[in-house]
Formats: sequence, structure tokens, C-alpha cells
Amino acid sequence: MIALKVGLRLKELRGGQTQAEFAQGLGLSQAQYNRYETGKRLLPDRLIEAVAARCGIAPEQVVWGPAPAPAPAPPAQPEVGQAVTSLLALLDSESLEDLYFFLKRKTEDLAKRHHVEARQAQEALEILKRQAS
Repeated sequence: MIALKVGLRLKELRGGQTQAEFAQGLGLSQAQYNRYETGKRLLPDRLIEAVAARCGIAPEQVVWGPAPAPAPAPPAQPEVGQAVTSLLALLDSESLEDLYFFLKRKTEDLAKRHHVEARQAQEALEILKRQAS
């Protein structure tokens, strides 16, 4: 199964070159290279490194593909932050406490889905709790 996955990745990296052309650049015959690309044989480490050097990528990318792009940061919305700050200033302590518990439940739900973001949200909640007290 791994050999087949690496073989598909080899085919992708080969691009428009023929198997013979790509194999020659690796010092292999077309028949040898074909066994790796079709998943009949697992590509040894020395050939993974050779493919990586030839394609200008890290050896891990030969096997696993390119690293996923980081998620884009949400656009800054200073007006939203200012509006929330203004709203908090208008609330009495009982309303702030209600808001705290509502947001706490939502944060707990978020924690199940997004550990890092939840930690940031919980830190913000602690600030809100201190303001409410």
C-alpha cells in the first residue's frame, strides 16, 4: 500500500518526462523505475533522496507530498473589537456574568474542536471574568 502511494507520488513528480528520461536522471533503467512507480517495489531511501534532490524538494515530500499551506489568518476587524469593548462597558455586573457563562459553554464546545483556538478564547474569558467581578 505504501509502495503504491509512493509510486503515485513518483508519477506526479515525474511530470511530463517519460519514465525512461526520469529513470536515467536517477541512474536507473526504465524497467527498474517502472517497478517503483507502479508500486511493485518500495523505493529505497537512497532513491528517495535522489528524487528529492532532482525535484528540489525535501525527501519527506517525495513520500507524503507537499506540506499543507498554513491556514490564513482571519482579517483584522478593529471595528468589531471596538464595538465589543463598547458593549462590555455598557453591561452591569450581572449581565457580564451571564455573558461569561454563555461564552464559557461556547468555549467548551470549541475546545472539543479546536484546541489552540480554545485556549486563546479561554484566556480572553478569564479577562472578561476579572472585569465582571
